[in-house]
Amino acid sequence: MKKQKYLNTLIALVLLAAAWAAITYYDKHKAAEKPAVETANQEKIFPVDAQHIQSITFKPHDGDAFTCRRDGGKWVVSDPHPLDVDQGNFSGVLNSLTTATVDQVADPKPTDLKQFGLDPPSFAMDVTSDAKPQSFTLLLGDDTPTSGGVYAQVSGNPRVFTLASYLKTSLEKKLFDVRDRRALTLDADQLQKVSVEYKSTNWTLEKNPEGVWDLVIPPPVRADRFTVDGLVSQLRGLTMQTIAAEDKKKNGDFGLAAPELRLQLTGSAGSQTIVVGKKDKDGDRYFAANSALEPVFTLNSDFLTQFKKEPADLREKDLFSFSSFDVKRLEVDAPKGHFVFEKQSSQWKQTAPTAKNVNSDKMDTLLTHLRDLRADSFPKAGNLADVGLAKPAYRFNVQWGDKNSTEVVEAAKSGDHVYARRATDPLPSELSKTALDDVDKSLGEL
Repeated sequence: MKKQKYLNTLIALVLLAAAWAAITYYDKHKAAEKPAVETANQEKIFPVDAQHIQSITFKPHDGDAFTCRRDGGKWVVSDPHPLDVDQGNFSGVLNSLTTATVDQVADPKPTDLKQFGLDPPSFAMDVTSDAKPQSFTLLLGDDTPTSGGVYAQVSGNPRVFTLASYLKTSLEKKLFDVRDRRALTLDADQLQKVSVEYKSTNWTLEKNPEGVWDLVIPPPVRADRFTVDGLVSQLRGLTMQTIAAEDKKKNGDFGLAAPELRLQLTGSAGSQTIVVGKKDKDGDRYFAANSALEPVFTLNSDFLTQFKKEPADLREKDLFSFSSFDVKRLEVDAPKGHFVFEKQSSQWKQTAPTAKNVNSDKMDTLLTHLRDLRADSFPKAGNLADVGLAKPAYRFNVQWGDKNSTEVVEAAKSGDHVYARRATDPLPSELSKTALDDVDKSLGEL
C-alpha cells in the first residue's frame, strides 16, 4: 500500500515537472515571437527608402511654400529661389518621413475632417520619388486631445490616423529651418589669419610656421592659446539667427556701411569678410553680412562682445609653459650668481658653481615660482633698454620634456617695476612688483 502511494506521488511530481517545462517553453517561445509580431504590425506611411526621394514641397499653413530637390549628391532649395540646404538637418527630415509609422487609426471613413484639423490641414508636404509610389502627399492636422500624437491623412486615402507627436516637429519645416544657416562657410579649423577692426582698434591673429597663433601687433608676439581657441569656437558655430533681407545689395538701413565690427578671415579655401552693423529693433541681435553670401542676417550680440577685444587681451601672459615634473635642467643667471641644476635619475643636483645634491622639495618650489611668472600688463614702449632688458639681471633657461624643449626668460627690475620677456618675444611685459621675490628666496634656500 505504501509502495503504491509512493509511486502515485512520484508520477504526480513527474507530470507536474513536465507541465512546468512545457509552460516555460511556451512563454519563452511567445516572448521571442512578440517583437517580430509587433514589427510586422507597424505600417509605414511612406514605404520608400530615402535615397529614392527626389523632391519635397513644404506647405506650412502660416508661411510660404518652398521646394527642396535632390541635385546630384546633395539637396538644394529650388523654389521660390535657389538656396543651399543644411544637409545634416535635412537628412533628419528624410529619416523621419521614411520611418514614420501609423500609431492608431482614428477614423477609417471620416465625414468631417474639420474635427481633426485637416480641413484645411495645418501643414502639407508633397513628395516625389523614382520608386513606387512616385508621388505622395502627407497632411497634418491638430494634436490629439492628450497631445501625445497628431492627426494625419495621406492624400487619396480617406482614413485619418495618428502619428507620434515628435514627427510634427521633425516634418513641419519652414524655409529658414532647412536652409544652410552658416554665417561663415570657411572651415574655422583651417583658418590661417583673423583680422578685426572696430572703432579705432584693430588687431590681427596669424598662424606661424609651427601652426601656433601669433598676435601681429606688429611685430608678432605670442597669442593666448585659450583666448584664441574661444574665438575660433565662436566662428566654428556661427549661424544666422534670422534673415533680414535675402539680397544685401538692397540691404536698406542695417548699418553695414559704417559697421560696428569688420572681421576678415583667411583660410586654405579663400577669404571672407563679415561686417556687423547696428542692432535690430529688439536690441539683442546685430545685423550682419558675409562677403561670400547673399543675405543680410542677424547674429547674437555676444558675438560682437567676444571680438571687441584689445590687443593686450589676446597676448599670452604666462612667461613659461613647461610642466614642473618634466624639467630636466635649469640654468639661472641672477644678481646672486650663476647656477646650474640638473636632474639625474630622480635626484636633483647642482653642477655649478659647485657640485652638490639639492633638496627635491626646494627645487620643486623654485620651479613652481618660475612657472607662476605672469604678465600683469604690457608697456607701450618697445625699447628693451628702457625697461632694463637690454642687459637683464635675470635669465632663466629651462630644458624639459621628452623632446628636450627649451624656454628662456629674461627679467629685470627697473625702479619699482619688474619687466620680463621670453627670449623669442620682441616686446616686454610688466610683472607684479614682487614677482621675483619668491624666486630670489628659493634660490637663497638652495
